[in-house]
Amino acid sequence: MEIIDNLKKLFKKENWRLSVLVLWLLIGVSIIQFLPIIGIIIFLPYLTFLMFLFLLSIATKKDILKYPTWKIVLLLIASLPLLLLLAIILIVLFAFSIISYFFFTSWFILYACYLTGIGIDKKLYQYPKSRPFIRAIIFFGGIVGSILLLYLFIIGPTLFDFSMISTLEVPLFLNLAYIIVGCVIIGLAIFGIVLMFKNVFNAWLGTFFILVAGYTLFLVVKIYLGFNEDATNTSQPWTIIGMLIIDLAIILYSLSTLLGKNAEFLAKRFKRMGIDTAIIWLIFSKVAYEFIHHFPYTIFEAINIPWIQAFSALNNDIINLAKNIAVLAFFIVLLLVIGIYEIRKYTRKQKDLKKEVHYEGRELVLTKHLIEVPKPITEESLTTGEEPHPTTEESEITERKGTITYQEEDMDNLNSKNINLD
Repeated sequence: MEIIDNLKKLFKKENWRLSVLVLWLLIGVSIIQFLPIIGIIIFLPYLTFLMFLFLLSIATKKDILKYPTWKIVLLLIASLPLLLLLAIILIVLFAFSIISYFFFTSWFILYACYLTGIGIDKKLYQYPKSRPFIRAIIFFGGIVGSILLLYLFIIGPTLFDFSMISTLEVPLFLNLAYIIVGCVIIGLAIFGIVLMFKNVFNAWLGTFFILVAGYTLFLVVKIYLGFNEDATNTSQPWTIIGMLIIDLAIILYSLSTLLGKNAEFLAKRFKRMGIDTAIIWLIFSKVAYEFIHHFPYTIFEAINIPWIQAFSALNNDIINLAKNIAVLAFFIVLLLVIGIYEIRKYTRKQKDLKKEVHYEGRELVLTKHLIEVPKPITEESLTTGEEPHPTTEESEITERKGTITYQEEDMDNLNSKNINLD
């Protein structure tokens, strides 16, 4: 699989520094879910170090992951004395990094859904006889299936007992997310059906819609569990572990995307940001995302500075709920934008491909066209009484304004002949 192949790059000898950063991230994210204070202690120097690496990468425009080991260690030691100062400044800087994490996560997930849909659709071309039928089943089945899944997510709390997950009742307003996503899916499906009349079939949308519905459930469940973490802690720990596994899988997939085909794409789009810089920023954004949730804001009460003491009023549960809702909102907006963009992109590719195939087919017919030139009458043919037989010679064909000009290389004494195709 492409994801596994990309992640294998982390274990190459030359990428050991990146491996350390990723392992630091995975360990910190796992620990902070169960032991917040220890997680904060792990993340505090990590955040500072990541910020130094990011700024250094922007300033030097070099791949800092290839710096000598002694420079990396020196940078880490140099960053430690500024921990307290940066811990305060980063609270403000977190806002931008967290917003970028919303975008990164939603974009990577939607891109994964798109690639999965395209991959399945391409495999169907191996079965030319049953391909049209199967593609139609996937397209319309995916539309109906995703809508039914969203409807099941809405009525699920009334049909099943979720006390093993949490003791909280599911708020009814969370159903609004399912309804909005369902409306977006229906809108994109109508767009895809309209394009069918233009001989472009976006069959990949069926798989795409099913995966989108599944990820919507994950985001809604995160919001649901974030309403009251005390209630979550009283439930089975498998709930937290299950959500953590999915979260870590998303992180690994995002990293594999940056290490794979999208590396060149991002390098072209962000001229001042190399792939190493993008990876560091992604890691930093995720760390900030977790750090701002679990940070003990009450410690600011001990600082006798009014504007700093104001941070002590921040509530971890409210922050967690706000960021989870923001992730869902970003996802819905990007679902609409990326959905329309990828449909139009796929449509243009299919039209260009058909034009190219038509042009190549026409060119092939023209180049194979042979002109029969009568064999000249000689004295020998007159004495024998044989009629001249035509000979075949290849000609260069040039198409201009509806006419084809035949230029015979072996007939220099003849003028070019114009034959009208009409």
